[in-house]
Amino acid sequence: MPFALIAHDYPDALERRLACRERHLARLKALAGEGKVLGGGVLLNEEGKMIGSNVHLGFEQRSDLQRWLDDEPYVLERVWEHIEIREIRMLNLS
Repeated sequence: MPFALIAHDYPDALERRLACRERHLARLKALAGEGKVLGGGVLLNEEGKMIGSNVHLGFEQRSDLQRWLDDEPYVLERVWEHIEIREIRMLNLS
C-alpha cells in the first residue's frame, strides 16, 4: 500500500538535519533496494530553504511504516516536528 509521508522540520532543525542526513539517506537507500521508496525529496520555503521532507513509500501496512519511522534519525534527532502520513493512490502513466 503506498503512503505519502509529509514532514515539517522544527524551525531550528537545520544543523540537526545536516548532522544525521547520511544515516537518514542510508535508510532510504536500503528501502529503495527493497522497492519501497516510490519518490520524494525535501520541502522548500519561498527562499529555497529546507523546511521538511516528502517521501512516497510502499509498505504492506501503516503499522510497518510506523515501525520504520520509530527508528528514523530525523525523528530521533528532532528534525521533523510534525509528520503527516496519508494513504495514496499512485498514478499509472504508462
